[in-house]
Amino acid sequence: MIELKNLYILIIVLKSISFSTLNAQNNNPLNVQEKLDSLKTSLNEVTIMELGGMVKMSEEIKGFENDKFLSLDEFQSRLQYILMDPETKLYADDKKQIRLIIFPTETTIETKIHSKGLIAISSEDFMSRKLRFDNENYAFYDSSNKKLRPEEAEEKFKSGIYKVEAFVNDNDVFKLAYLTKIKEEKMQEMMQNLQNQSTSFDAALKGKPLPDFVFKDILGNTYTPEDIKGKVVVINFWFINCAPCVEEMPELNKLVKEYENNKDVLFLALTLDEKGSMLNKFLETNVFNYNIIPDSQDYIMNKLQVNSFPTHIVLDKNSNVVFTFSGYTPQVGELIKSSIISFLEK
Repeated sequence: MIELKNLYILIIVLKSISFSTLNAQNNNPLNVQEKLDSLKTSLNEVTIMELGGMVKMSEEIKGFENDKFLSLDEFQSRLQYILMDPETKLYADDKKQIRLIIFPTETTIETKIHSKGLIAISSEDFMSRKLRFDNENYAFYDSSNKKLRPEEAEEKFKSGIYKVEAFVNDNDVFKLAYLTKIKEEKMQEMMQNLQNQSTSFDAALKGKPLPDFVFKDILGNTYTPEDIKGKVVVINFWFINCAPCVEEMPELNKLVKEYENNKDVLFLALTLDEKGSMLNKFLETNVFNYNIIPDSQDYIMNKLQVNSFPTHIVLDKNSNVVFTFSGYTPQVGELIKSSIISFLEK
């Protein structure tokens, strides 16, 4: 579950940002600390979960690390994975707009001995690359710089409790990644938050139709409430840099194959990702046979308030939600199939 059980759980919307240069007085340590304290006093500390897994950047956001304010150029290349670090502190205004990011004092990226001369890439970029763990052209390390055996790296990656720091060379060729375990207490806190949100999500949807919609898939087909009447509809909520979302795709494809000749079953996959090159690149190397609905961020996050990925729901023939499940399990296909069978017969 990307509950943040998989902190690959993050989508960061980077707009064209121009950070104004901090004025000279900010170079004074006392003034810097005063400004930081003032900012923190006027803001509320928040978590990624409280923001629905989204951090929307704006020129008003300040970055702070190692006793100084940072410009965009100083942290944008590592922003996405640093935001997944449990030690990173986020502060938002009353409208839940991020205004301050305090990065960990000890940022490992510069001190990793193997990554010198390489370029950090975003988690989204990393997830879009089809990688084999036993490829000798690149390597995986733990937080102590110990090289991991292929099976060790793959097991850690799929567990969902390790954050990934990935690097490429000047030619954009992937060279290495560090897998760092999320702290136990932080994981427990996030798991409890997710459990609470999952219960709330289930209660809000069960037995009800979805909010009005007009979905359009990547092939141009449209789906409205009228179109799905009389069908059992299976819906998956996902995004491309969600590790468990990708991990479960083979099982979901088996479901599609099993019901490919049954016109009473429809499979839809709503993604946070926008239609375009990044999504296309991902689908070139990752087979996903659901009908994929891009540009669904507003519907997923605001209308349905989905906060955990992957999430699955099933609608009965009356278009009411009869099944919800958040998280990853190897048995996800069987869980969904059981629901399909139950409501096909009614």
